[in-house]
Amino acid sequence: MTAFRILRFGDEELPPVACLHDVRGHARRFERMARMLEPGRHVIAYDLRGHGRSPWSGPHTMQQHLDDLDEVLDACDVDQAGLIGDGFGARIAIAYASRKQERINSLTLLDPPLWPPRDLLDAAIRSERRGGGSRSVDEAIEARREQEALEHTPRGLLEEEMAEHLVADEDGQFRYRYSRAAAQAAFELMGTPEGGLKDVLCPTMLIHADHSRLLTDVDVERATDELRRVRVETVPGGHAVLWDALAESSAHVRSFLVAKKTA
Repeated sequence: MTAFRILRFGDEELPPVACLHDVRGHARRFERMARMLEPGRHVIAYDLRGHGRSPWSGPHTMQQHLDDLDEVLDACDVDQAGLIGDGFGARIAIAYASRKQERINSLTLLDPPLWPPRDLLDAAIRSERRGGGSRSVDEAIEARREQEALEHTPRGLLEEEMAEHLVADEDGQFRYRYSRAAAQAAFELMGTPEGGLKDVLCPTMLIHADHSRLLTDVDVERATDELRRVRVETVPGGHAVLWDALAESSAHVRSFLVAKKTA
């Protein structure tokens, strides 16, 4: 038993892949991608600590996130899995893959913030400290487009996001279902330069958004040098590839997992 909210897609007898969402996100963001990976994959996604319907209590440290992932895999009776990490979830996935190599057989990184600009992280932290909300769902959608610099995201995906993740508070403002303390901690963790890539032994795919503000072309080149076995794919749009480049990203992930299985 676990207190974490876990979603599972596909046949639980098939090879598993576990998904870790971005800061301020939730597990259901992976549902559409998961459907595109079927029927050959068992997809597990869960709300990270401090997000969605999982526990919001701390500590919100990297070690706690790694322990949480252990708990989720154990709860799903999974001894070994692939990992798919989106944004901050990619940083957790890298840390786990570098320390728990026996449990991981592949690593997929969706626009990982490996060495992100400090000014962007500081701005995000200040935004969390200010709090605030939106007066309507439409206002929340437009704010999301601006904050994430979305270029190609269909409105329907954002409406799904609001239905799942946006709640009305007592003051009449709409706010997302996550802990601001957890989000601030995640942005601080992302400010620590990624140093674990050289310790990752499993096959890795890195998906890079061509207009990402958190992962530059120089970062991709550095990551390619540090990772042992890596495939790099570039998709259109901004950092939120599960929205701006859902079809392209899902096709690359499916191809990577199939190629790994048949290699």
